[in-house]
Amino acid sequence: MRYKRFLGSVICAKVILGVLYVGDVRALEISEKLSLETNITWVHQWLKHKKGDFEDIDRGSLTLDAGLSFKPTEADEFFLRVSFGKEGGIKEFELFKLSPNADDLFSDLKNINGRSRDHLLELWYARTFQLPGNFTLRGTLGIIDSTAFIDDNRFANDELTQFMNEAFVNNPTANLVSYDYGIAFELGKGPVNFRIIGMQSKVDEDLRNYNYYAGQIGYKWETSLGEGNLRLYGFTTNKRFSNWENTKREAKRGWGISVDQDLMKDRLGVFARVGFQDTKAEVDYKNMYSLGLNAKICIPRFRDITFGLGYAYLKAPSKHEELRDTRVVESFILIPLYEKEEKFSSALTFDWQYMRDRLKEDPTETKGHIWGLRLNFSF
Repeated sequence: MRYKRFLGSVICAKVILGVLYVGDVRALEISEKLSLETNITWVHQWLKHKKGDFEDIDRGSLTLDAGLSFKPTEADEFFLRVSFGKEGGIKEFELFKLSPNADDLFSDLKNINGRSRDHLLELWYARTFQLPGNFTLRGTLGIIDSTAFIDDNRFANDELTQFMNEAFVNNPTANLVSYDYGIAFELGKGPVNFRIIGMQSKVDEDLRNYNYYAGQIGYKWETSLGEGNLRLYGFTTNKRFSNWENTKREAKRGWGISVDQDLMKDRLGVFARVGFQDTKAEVDYKNMYSLGLNAKICIPRFRDITFGLGYAYLKAPSKHEELRDTRVVESFILIPLYEKEEKFSSALTFDWQYMRDRLKEDPTETKGHIWGLRLNFSF
């Protein structure tokens, strides 16, 4: 049965690959003002049981993500992003507190945030203003994704070409809101930028609205080693979340840091994140630490192969009924397959993860190894 599921996933991926090679990729360049970017991603993961109340599992998933950008002037932009998914991979079993695949899969694309909206992820308008003193201000309004503004990182931020685990794509303690109504402002001058966002989303199955506010200041530098970035953010919500005794509502608040630095320009870089949040409201983690590296290796007759390695530790509040802490280790090797004039690219990723949730009933814990294949097409 497992072989049939895997074979079906492979056949589906091959069919898509064949379709993508038919026709002229230049047709995707609609005009100077209108552009279309598409990603098709196939993932298959195998979870090997090590300890916990579950058996070995393997599942696949397929997603199509498309973004349409219209820029009538140099200062204005309209953007639409939709996504479609097939199957939910091992993510749908929810065996760990964190997901081994942070991509938006089939179930994530239905009834998004309780809004009775399927597939539509982003729909916004942005305008850029040139201010005195060489300042630039950009405002964005509509259905937005806060991960585009807060906690960004060059080496650990993209589940399609970098790490797959939720722990490395964004800081879980930041409680970032995606695909909901909001407004964002970005003010920049030279190496310094400041961002603020305000969004409204749904808190739980009762569909109570809550407001999310976040701000981030970033600084970029260049040295003989290469580029470096430091980002410091903070966030808060209004009081819409249950406390541990479920007697009153509390706000979620916290702050974090995201850093990336080249050690060898365009060849080797490192990243780190830390995050902390208040525990008056009921949350899974009170702090988080992660670090890792990203290396590009040149192999004759091949394009640069990317290697990534990361480690994350997340500590649960002492009030948590079940969880003590979570540890995640992930490594990946991304191999470029084909590229045409920066208009079409494809890559194959081999991924390995070790996940462990340590529970209060010591020595009870859930842990296992996850091997994965990811095939991505971008055009």
